[in-house]
Amino acid sequence: MKKSSTARTAARPTRQRILDAALTLFNERGPDHVTTAEIARAVEINEGNLYYHFRTKEALVLALFAQFEADALAIVGKIDGADEGAAATYAGFLRLWFSLVWDYRFLFRDLVGLVSSAPALVEPVRTISAAMRLAVGDIVARMEKAGLAAIPEEERPAVLTNLWIVSTYWASYLNLQEGITEFGPPQLDWGLKQVSSLFRPYLSPEAKAELEVLLVGEP
Repeated sequence: MKKSSTARTAARPTRQRILDAALTLFNERGPDHVTTAEIARAVEINEGNLYYHFRTKEALVLALFAQFEADALAIVGKIDGADEGAAATYAGFLRLWFSLVWDYRFLFRDLVGLVSSAPALVEPVRTISAAMRLAVGDIVARMEKAGLAAIPEEERPAVLTNLWIVSTYWASYLNLQEGITEFGPPQLDWGLKQVSSLFRPYLSPEAKAELEVLLVGEP
């Protein structure tokens, strides 16, 4: 007999259940508008149990960032061993990255406030940003080797920097500049279209075709 979803949830370690609940609530309303009491209720534990695992909300945010960092590095690892000559490999990477940013959108949407309330977040953010920018540069180099992209040497630094900024901080831009607080599929599509506009001029016809498939969804 299969276990019910409730039984499966209860079987997960309490610490992970706390992180999952906090991630959902933080994404919905932002850390500043979520109390530890609400997180405890969502997990169906008392606050004392929550504080046993995470003494402060800042500790929760840092743990979620560490989880995001591990997931981000895992996505980069998927490129190794994949078909480096196939445009779909890189379109798939872009889709996975945007999905990850979406899954942890509070980190980017609320970044300015988070850094202010959780100063310990500054160095981890810088570290993963540097690592991912190097990874993006490596991925673009692989695309060029496969004949899928060609970026003039003098344009490369600006293109790579802009790709990283747009693909990572699009949610923060929409929140701070456009006043958008409710995020859904239209905002995710908007972000994908913005970063694709940076890529498109340098792509081969095959890579452009895969990019269009990415933008309209799975065929």
